[in-house]
Amino acid sequence: MGSFKETLKQEFPRTPESFRQCVNNAVSEQRISKRKRFRFARTALPVAACLILICGTVTAAELPAFTKWLAGLGVNSQEAGDMIIHLNDGSDGSGQDGSGQDAIGQEDPFTVTDVYYDGATLLFLAESCGLSELAFGDHVFINGTDNRLEYVVELEEGSGIWQCEVTVMDEKLAQENPEKLDVTVQVYMESGEKQDFTFTIESDKLGSISTAADQRFEFSYGVVEVSEIKAAPSKVSFTLKWTIYNEEEFEILRDTLFFCEDSSGIRYAPNDLRMNTSCSPEVRSEETGWIEFEQSYEIQNFDSASEYMLFIPAEGGYDEEGSYVGTETPREDMSFMIKF
Repeated sequence: MGSFKETLKQEFPRTPESFRQCVNNAVSEQRISKRKRFRFARTALPVAACLILICGTVTAAELPAFTKWLAGLGVNSQEAGDMIIHLNDGSDGSGQDGSGQDAIGQEDPFTVTDVYYDGATLLFLAESCGLSELAFGDHVFINGTDNRLEYVVELEEGSGIWQCEVTVMDEKLAQENPEKLDVTVQVYMESGEKQDFTFTIESDKLGSISTAADQRFEFSYGVVEVSEIKAAPSKVSFTLKWTIYNEEEFEILRDTLFFCEDSSGIRYAPNDLRMNTSCSPEVRSEETGWIEFEQSYEIQNFDSASEYMLFIPAEGGYDEEGSYVGTETPREDMSFMIKF
C-alpha cells in the first residue's frame, strides 16, 4: 500500500493547478499556447484605453470559440450560453473605433470581443492588436479585487484570438450580482515592458454564485463537515473535512472517487464528472487512532440549479499499482446529501 499511497498523493496534491482538466478537455482540438514571459521594466506603464462592452447575447452556434467550453458544462451549458455578452462589431461607448487604438491614437495590445461571467468564472476572448502572442500576468483585478488567471489559449495557431479564463477568488465579489465589472490585466509586451490594460463590462447578463450554509453529518464510521459550498453554471464546488475512526473506511474515502445524484434523479459515475480535486495529507491522532483529512472538489457538469447533491463514496477503481481502472462500486451505506 505504500507505493499506492505515494501515487495518490502525486495524483491529488494539496494545491493543484486549478482546472487543468477543464483546459485539457475544452481545447483538446485546439493548440495550447505556452505562455511566454518577457523581461519587463521595473516601472509598469499604464494603458489608458477602456472598452465598454454592449449588452447582447448570441447562441453557442454563433460563438464557435465558446462551443467546446459550453459543451463541457453539460446540463449547465444552455444557461451559461444565455449569459454570454457579445461586443457588436466593435461599436462601443469608450472612444475606441475598433481598430485597436484608443481616443488619443495609442496602440492597445488587444481588444475584447466576447465575455462570460457568473461569479465563479470570468471568460473572455481577446483579439491581439499586433502582438504575436498574448502573455498575461497571473493576477487579474476585477472591481479592484485580486483574482487568478487560469489559462490563455490561442483558438487556432496564427488566428490572433485568445480565450482567457479567470477564477474569481474574492467571495464578496462572487456574490455581488454586479451590473458593471472593471477588469484589469497585466500584458507582457514584446518590447520588454509590462502594461496594465483595463476593460469595462456593463450588462444585465452578469451573474453571481449561490452559496449554502455549512453542513455536518455523523456516521458510525466517522464525521464529515461540508463547507465552502458554491454553485454557478461554470462550476459547483465544496470542501469536505473528514474525521474517520477506522483504517478500512479511510482507505475508501481518501481516493476522492464518488458517485453523485442530483435532485432530478440523474446519477453520475466518477468518470462521468469533469472535476478538479485535491486531498490533504492525513493527520492521525495517537490517542484515539482517528484520521483527519480534507478534500476539495470543483465540478463542471453537475446541475448548478439542483436542490442537493447525494454524495456516494466509491470503493475500488484502482489496481494494485495504483492506476485508475474504473472498477469502482458505490457505497450507498456511506452516502449523505449536501443541500445547495
